[in-house]
Amino acid sequence: MAHGTRNPAGLSAIGFGAWEAGGGGTWGPNESTDRVVAVVHAAFDAGVNWIDTAEVYGGGGGSERVVGEALAGRPGVRVCTKVAPEQEDHYSDKGMRGALEASLTRLGRDRADVYLLHWPADSVPVRGPWETLVRLRAEGLVGAIGLSNFPLAEVEECAATGELDYLQIQASLLHREELAEFGPLCVRHGVGVMTYGPLAYGLLTDGLDPDAEFDDWRGGVVGADDFFCVENHARFFAPPARARHRRTVSALRPVAERYAGTSLARMALTWLLAQEAVTCAVVGTRNPAHAVDNAAAAHGSLTPDTLRRIEEALATPRDTGAPAEHP
Repeated sequence: MAHGTRNPAGLSAIGFGAWEAGGGGTWGPNESTDRVVAVVHAAFDAGVNWIDTAEVYGGGGGSERVVGEALAGRPGVRVCTKVAPEQEDHYSDKGMRGALEASLTRLGRDRADVYLLHWPADSVPVRGPWETLVRLRAEGLVGAIGLSNFPLAEVEECAATGELDYLQIQASLLHREELAEFGPLCVRHGVGVMTYGPLAYGLLTDGLDPDAEFDDWRGGVVGADDFFCVENHARFFAPPARARHRRTVSALRPVAERYAGTSLARMALTWLLAQEAVTCAVVGTRNPAHAVDNAAAAHGSLTPDTLRRIEEALATPRDTGAPAEHP
C-alpha cells in the first residue's frame, strides 16, 4: 500500500463494495439478502474491515439496509456511505443532516466512519456542502470526510482547507487516467485515495468470457439514462473499447501466470495498491470465494520485473493506434 497517505478511519487496503446490494437492477437480477450478507461476511472474515455503500444504491436506501444487516454484531467493521445532491436538497445543511440521520437508521449505526459527497451538484458550489461535512465531523456524527467523482478544481479547493481525508476515484489497470490526474494532488496534500472499479467490472477477472453478452448496463441495456452507466459502457464495453481492452487483458494474463504467480484479478488489485497515491480499493462480488481472493491482494507484492512487464503489456495495445480512453 502507498506510503504517506491519510487514512484516519484505519481502512483495510481492500474494502467491500455494496453497490448492488438491496436491489436496483443495474447489474441485472439481484441476489437474495441472505446471499449478499454471506458474501460480505466472507470478506470480513478474510480481513476486510470496511464496506462502501451510499444512500442512492439499491433503489434508494436498499443497499444501506442490507449493509446494516451485514454489520449487525460486527461493531469493529467500518462503513463508508455517501450523500447525493439530487435527493431532496441533500447538499444544504438541513438536508444533509436529515440524509445522514436516515442513512444511519438504515445502517443501524450511530455514526458513519466515512461520509462522502457522492458527486457535484448542478447548481450548488462545493464550498457549502463541504463546510457542512466539516461541521458534522467536528460534532462526532461522522468520522472521516471526503469527495467522490468531483472535478480537479473542486478537489483542490477542499484539499487546500487541510480537511480532506479521502478522495474516491475510479481506477484500474484499464483506466489509469484519474490516478494520473488526481494522484499528485492527493500525495501533495496527504489525502487518502479510495479507488472503485478496480477490476474494470469483470474485464480484469479470469471468470469473464471475452465474448460474453450482458443484459445490464455493460450491454447498454439497463441504466441508459444514468451518466455513470453511459460513460462506463462507452469506456469499457462499447465494441471499440471492448476490443482494445481484450488485447490488453490478453497481454496481462500471461504476466500474472508466469511472473506474478497469481490470478489476473489479484495481480490487478496488487498493482493498484502499489501505486503511490492509493490507500485502498473497493471491490464488489457475489461470490464468497472471490471475496476471499480479493482480500488476499492486500498482502501481495510484485517484483520490479513483474511491474515492468505489466507496463509493457499496458503499452502494447496503445501503440497500435487504438482510440483514446474516453469516447
